[in-house]
Amino acid sequence: MKGRKLPPLNALKAFEAVARNRSFSLAAEELCVTHSAVSHQIKQLEEWLDKKLFIRHSSTTSLTRDAEELFCLCTHFFNDLEKCVFELKNKASEVEIIIGASHSFMANWLIPRLEKLEIIYPNIHVKLMTCNDLKLLEKEKIDIFINSLNLDQTLPESLDKYILFPDNMGPICNRKTYNLDTINDVLNYPLLHTNSNKNAWNIWLDRSRLHSAHKSSERYFDSLNLMIEAAVSGLGIAIAPQILVEKEILNGRVIAPFGFIYCDYNFYAVVRKNSANSEVMNIVNWLQCDAKTTS
Repeated sequence: MKGRKLPPLNALKAFEAVARNRSFSLAAEELCVTHSAVSHQIKQLEEWLDKKLFIRHSSTTSLTRDAEELFCLCTHFFNDLEKCVFELKNKASEVEIIIGASHSFMANWLIPRLEKLEIIYPNIHVKLMTCNDLKLLEKEKIDIFINSLNLDQTLPESLDKYILFPDNMGPICNRKTYNLDTINDVLNYPLLHTNSNKNAWNIWLDRSRLHSAHKSSERYFDSLNLMIEAAVSGLGIAIAPQILVEKEILNGRVIAPFGFIYCDYNFYAVVRKNSANSEVMNIVNWLQCDAKTTS
């Protein structure tokens, strides 16, 4: 690959200073070099171009026609370069933060808030990774892990957790398929689960003081969104976190016939302890504040 065919940049810099000041002495003073150093740079440039650039008079210095054209180009070049360097110097460095969470949490809660987050922290680039494995945080594959955790669940000593909101759970179904006069009636219909939280129904039934031995058939789905679609289609009654189905309830796709109850689980943002006083904590603090204002 051929290099650029340009004269020495120091020579161009000296030329632009002399041309702007119309003086070798003033240019030397501005550049903090000697008069002879400036003269040497100009001579070098003239030899490179094979053109005479300045006409020296007794008290002034004027530009040749070729020099006037070069001066115009240099002025634009150095102005643009100066502006670019200033902006780069004063621009906050961009930091990438990787947030790991379930697909359903990202789709139903996190993604709708990303634009607002990026406006507040323009220097932070948020990258999302679908995961349910806390070990990815320990291995530094992600920076923030968001998931529903039991109150009594212990974490490795290297991690800290910050509560976002309670994980209230409750049954959801479509409006027409089921006859649910009392809470006991849910046991007469197929119960829908997600593979990521197979114990959700048992927790809710226990908290609601219903005996799970009388359950009807059960179906399992790989994701919350698939389970919701199954509930909308009338395949059964799903159990879901309130925070992740509020949109579906508002648009009338499902109902929560018995509301939602707290089952000793909360959604937490989990981070490594060495993330304190970093951009990671700025994200966590913002998530906490937004969760409080929108819950």
